[in-house]
This record gives sequence, C-alpha cells and structure tokens, in this order.
Amino acid sequence: MFDVILHAGAAESGNFWARVADAALDGLKDGLWSVPILFIAYLLMELLERSRRFNESILHGYSRKAGPALGGILGIVPQCGISGAAATLFSTGSISVGTMLAVFFATSDEMLPIMLSHLTGSDSLGISSIVLIVLAKAAAGIMLGYLADLILNRFIRSQKDIHSFCEREHCSCDEEEGNVFVSALKHTLKIAVMLILVNFALNLLFSFIGVEKLSGTVLNQPILGELIVGLFGLIPNCSVSVVITESYLSGVLGLGSLFAGLLSNAGIGLLVLVRTNKNQKENLAVIGVLYGLSVAAGIAVGLISNLF
Repeated sequence: MFDVILHAGAAESGNFWARVADAALDGLKDGLWSVPILFIAYLLMELLERSRRFNESILHGYSRKAGPALGGILGIVPQCGISGAAATLFSTGSISVGTMLAVFFATSDEMLPIMLSHLTGSDSLGISSIVLIVLAKAAAGIMLGYLADLILNRFIRSQKDIHSFCEREHCSCDEEEGNVFVSALKHTLKIAVMLILVNFALNLLFSFIGVEKLSGTVLNQPILGELIVGLFGLIPNCSVSVVITESYLSGVLGLGSLFAGLLSNAGIGLLVLVRTNKNQKENLAVIGVLYGLSVAAGIAVGLISNLF
C-alpha cells in the first residue's frame, strides 16, 4: 500500500514538473517568436529619432489617414509580434491609436494555422470559409480602427515622442549614438524578458486549469456568448486564440462568439501597451474600446450569420 502511494506521489510530482517545463518552453517560444518583429519596430523607432527629414510626428499624421487600413492588412499575418510592434509605435507617438487597434482587431495569432490544420478533418470548414473569415476579420479591423480613432481622439491627450520614451526606459540611447542596432536590441531584450515571464505564468495557469474547462464555461448563446468570449479574449496569450478557435470548430461557440473573442484577443499587444505606455487612463480607455467594439462586431456577425 505504501509503495502504491509512493509511486502515485512520484507520478504526480513528475507530472507537475512536466507541466512547468512545458509552460516554460511554450513561454520561451512565444517570446522568442516575437523578437524579430519587435526588433524591427524598435529599429524603425531609432531611425526616426535620428532622422532630420522624417520623424514620428510625420508618420503619425500619415497613420491617421492610411494607418488603420495597413494595420488591418498586417493583422492577417499569423504572428503575435506584430501587435506588440504596433503597441510600441503607438507609445512613441509614431502611429495613431486607431492604427494600433486595427492591428489588435485583425491579428489572429494561432487561428489561421489551426483552421488550416482542420482542412482534412470531419469538422473542416473548407478553404473558402476560412478565407472569408480571415478577410472579414481584416475588414472589421480596418473599419473598427478608423472608428476607434474617432472615439479615442479626446482620450489620447498625453504627448508621445521617441525621446521621452527612451528616457522612461533608461536605455541610454545617447551613449550609443550612431549605433541604432544596439539601442534597438536593448529595447527588444527588455520587452522580450517581460513577455517570456508573463507567457510562462499564463501557460502554467492554463495547464493546471485545463483549456477544455475554460471553453466549456462559455455559453453558446446570442449576446451572452459574445460578452463572455470577448472578455476571455482580452487575456494576452497565444493560447487564448487556440481555445477560441478549437471551441468554434468543435461547435461549442457560434460564429459571433468566434469574432468577438478573436477581435478582442490582441496577443502580446496589450502586454506591450501596458509596459510601454505609462498613461494608465489611456490604456484603460483603449482596452475598453477594444472590448466594446469587439463584442458589438461579434453580435452583429452572429445576427447576420443567423439570417443565412
């Protein structure tokens, strides 16, 4: 009897450390996948700061006109680092809040790869359905991005520029004058460490709670489903898009809830926003608009889908 208990305890302990190792590996992978995109964003930031003919103010002016359209298109790419790059550029005053949110709305993290992996399964959507969902999500990102610029224009009052950002980050950019790569790398490593640690903690939480329990708590009902899944989507982790997509493919969620959850799920974008933009009132306003517009769009998609 003692041997049975001993073996059971050893197995449970082994299972615990296996989960910790998996969570750490996934957190490291998610963080490292974001590094190249974040480095490019910080490199652009450094180049803008040193440019005499082109700066963040000029880029911000252009972003209010065409930024949300470009952001919605970029969001199609299944790479969560893009939302982090958008949050960084917003925090330095290089792009408008609507451009950043267009990327947040349109980005899908793991949705596209998961849907493509189900093409040969019994729950397959078909390639045409997948294309329609991706394009509809990009279109929603563009429209909602322009709408967000209008809504948040009076809330985003704090002055943002690259020089102030560097002072807050204590990156000593001036010491590396002429070497934009070193300065960009410093910024990237600071954010990457934070992303890896937070993703590790969230992955560990999901591992012990069980993603199937999370998806099972969401009701497949009009309005209520969108409200709950949209809130769930605000969790800044790639696993969220996996849960939402798998739940939709298995019939647990409707199309409206799928859109509400994936539109509000900005991947690492919200983490980077809170880390780089020190005006927490602005951050709360951004999160509120992200959630509200995502839920509204999800409800609209659900109503439209019920008509056909």
